[in-house]
Amino acid sequence: MRKAWIIVGASRGIGLEFVRQLAGSGERVIAAVRSRSSAEQLFAVVAQYKGLITVEECDVASEESIEAFAKRIQAAMQDGLQIGNVILNAGINYYPNRATEISFTSFRAHLTTNTIGPILTAQKLLSLSSSPNPSTAPEKLIFISSDSGSASLFRGHEDGFAAYAASKAALNQMLRHMAEEIRREGGRSVVLAMHPGEVETDMANVPLGWEVEGVIQAKESVQGMLRVIAEKGEEDSGTFWCWDGRSHPW
Repeated sequence: MRKAWIIVGASRGIGLEFVRQLAGSGERVIAAVRSRSSAEQLFAVVAQYKGLITVEECDVASEESIEAFAKRIQAAMQDGLQIGNVILNAGINYYPNRATEISFTSFRAHLTTNTIGPILTAQKLLSLSSSPNPSTAPEKLIFISSDSGSASLFRGHEDGFAAYAASKAALNQMLRHMAEEIRREGGRSVVLAMHPGEVETDMANVPLGWEVEGVIQAKESVQGMLRVIAEKGEEDSGTFWCWDGRSHPW
């Protein structure tokens, strides 16, 4: 049996395109969404690739939902499921989210969904592997980050992206620590951060005060990211990459 990809945040945009391309190439996919009732586009893809896609619910803003999702994956593993690569794609960007204006509730929502939820979801999936059989651990954990989260390449012109950028910067630091902790414990799961490019998606469809250069479609972004993911090995764990193969500065 081929190992399954897990895509968390698969109802639209980049996540949906990962599902579409992977299933289109014959891969088995577990597509996790916040709510099945709001995943109409995903179910259209499921109907197209019968038998290859399993839809699960996982709301990364809810610890209870994450734990329930992990338990269902654990039960499936006991029935023979093997996890391959995991894409942590769920995220929000409530524009504008300026540092001088952001509310407690909005800032917390960005951190919960973009940082805490993806890290805890990865943590739960890692914990499902048994130490006597490390081969059951995910092969690669890929976090969809952003160039907005780079500390050394600060994008000051992105007015209204403060909380989003902060949440992605925090995600970057956490995944780097995760990579080192796995390495110290003798694990073999590879942890990567990916900048998907300036992708035209529903989340990005907001009126901005500046011109976004180099806009690409989700299809091109995911094609590039899949190539990069395939190329990376254990020596690359804890590194940050662009969709087109360039290394991105932290």
